[in-house]
Amino acid sequence: MIKIIQKLKKLKLPILILSLFIVAGFIIQYTIINENKSEIFSQDFSTPLQNSITYESGNILIENQTIIEDIIIKFTASVSIVNSTLQGSIYMFNTGNLFILQKSNITQNLIISDLSTLFIENSTVGGFIECRDTTSIELFECHTPTTTVWKFDYANIILNSSNLATLNEFGIAGNILVVNSQINLVSLNGLPSSRTYITNSNISLLNDLVFPSNVITGPFRFGFFTFNISYSTSERIINLTWIGWDSPIIDGYLNITFQIYFDNQFYAEINGSGFHDQYSSSYQIQISDPGEHNITVVSIDSMGNKYSSTIIIELLNYPPFQWIPFFILIVAITGLIAGMIFWVKRKQNRGYFSSIGTIFKTELVAGKKKLLILGMTSAAPGIILFFSFWVINRLVGSIAFDGIRDLINMFFNIYIYYFGLIFSISIGAGSVANDKKNGSLSWFFSKPVRRWEFLWGKILAFIVMIVITMICVSISFTLGSIFYVDPIYIADILSIGGYIFLIGLIALLPLTAIVVFSSSVFKKVGLAYFVPILVFMAMPSLISFLTILAGSDWPLLFSFTYYFEQLGKVWISNIGGLFGSIGSYGGLLGITITPLTLTPSMIILIMVALTIIFFGLATLIFQKQDIP
Repeated sequence: MIKIIQKLKKLKLPILILSLFIVAGFIIQYTIINENKSEIFSQDFSTPLQNSITYESGNILIENQTIIEDIIIKFTASVSIVNSTLQGSIYMFNTGNLFILQKSNITQNLIISDLSTLFIENSTVGGFIECRDTTSIELFECHTPTTTVWKFDYANIILNSSNLATLNEFGIAGNILVVNSQINLVSLNGLPSSRTYITNSNISLLNDLVFPSNVITGPFRFGFFTFNISYSTSERIINLTWIGWDSPIIDGYLNITFQIYFDNQFYAEINGSGFHDQYSSSYQIQISDPGEHNITVVSIDSMGNKYSSTIIIELLNYPPFQWIPFFILIVAITGLIAGMIFWVKRKQNRGYFSSIGTIFKTELVAGKKKLLILGMTSAAPGIILFFSFWVINRLVGSIAFDGIRDLINMFFNIYIYYFGLIFSISIGAGSVANDKKNGSLSWFFSKPVRRWEFLWGKILAFIVMIVITMICVSISFTLGSIFYVDPIYIADILSIGGYIFLIGLIALLPLTAIVVFSSSVFKKVGLAYFVPILVFMAMPSLISFLTILAGSDWPLLFSFTYYFEQLGKVWISNIGGLFGSIGSYGGLLGITITPLTLTPSMIILIMVALTIIFFGLATLIFQKQDIP
């Protein structure tokens, strides 16, 4: 410690010199800053501060006086000038108030800013009046034919029974109200949101440079799952809606015309004059070709000023259901089944015994109560849809066809999600496992019953149950919505019904194959029940988060629900489903997710392949399995 002190004593002189330099630097910097501040202060306030009177608070009354100085009003001061003459100017800041009354005369200028308030009654101003920020001024019975009023920012002005030389408006917002007044020149140069109302007044010259604004408000769609707003529609007759406004509004009415252009071609003209404050309207536009189209609304005021708003409308092209190929396929399948039955009967006549028909009939008879319940529950979505549309019509009027598509797709995704789980558990999960558990298989196989015939007798019964149930579901959705659409969209509703039937088959057949496979493999019924829960509930939830981690949609290939949701997105409504829009959630988190593109044909091939694979594996395993 002593050595350190001795070393510091040796450095005393250099430290002293360094300290002097630092102090001198601070003094010089402080002097320069003060000089700059004084220069700025003198530049900004030299005019009002020379020979001026300042009021900062309280109520001040100036009555029957002549004042030659400028007056500064700031903070919360409230000044009343009554029957007096002011030969200088008045500057008002903050939340000050100024009342000029009873033939007072201000020979120079009035400049107010911030939240100040000015009221002038039966008095004159020789110079100009300038109001900025969010100030408010009112002139009542002021006849000053040489006065110019300037409006900036968000200021509000009322001119009542007054006479002025010029009113110049450069506002962003706020209002100007001119009532029973006379003005030589009104010059409007601000934004359309700064409104001017002229009522029962004489304006010698109106210079209107404010463009008449408009905003297109529809058609638009909001995705409940993607949180996106898009101007897209599947309706061939769209309802274009917009709002238009202009300034000035003379004697309470707009003077504005709207022109509509479709794909840069003139389409219609609408007269928006005679409406107060703003014009809100709609116009129906017919679109025949799918794809993107531009629609422009041009607003034109009485001075010829124009403003246009343009949106890109995408006409969505949902493919119509191919009924003719569908019925041809049904006839072909029916003929194939009839041929197989005829072939089996011929072999039976020659001594061949087949139990597949007996197992099939037995399974149908055993499951007729379940089938009846499933058929009745399939009416539930149609009933819910019907009353949902009824409530919407009562509350907001007619519902757009896009909304009907979206609601059908949302209800169907939810229905097939839970119905598939219930169907697979109630019909297929315990089909073989229960027979193993209660010993029925041993009894069956003691008879001349082939194993594959036993299994496929049940499988064919399940397929018939699926077909009957999905026919009921398709009819339910169709009847639940067809009464609320325009007749031109009835064919679209029928197509949606056909696609619901097809998607249901594509979703339930592979799920049934997986469940039958698990029921054949596992001896315990609980494991057979666990598989559909895993496939329909657990895996989609886990995989949906893997897409965000992987930055790609490829994990969705292992999500069973993804496939039928994608089909619904292509065939019913492009809003998508819960697991078909994970990429949008990633976008909300700032994560770029590479989309997965699968065509309906690819999805159908994948589902058919899964069905064949799991039915085939179930048959092979069941053939070789030891049955106690």
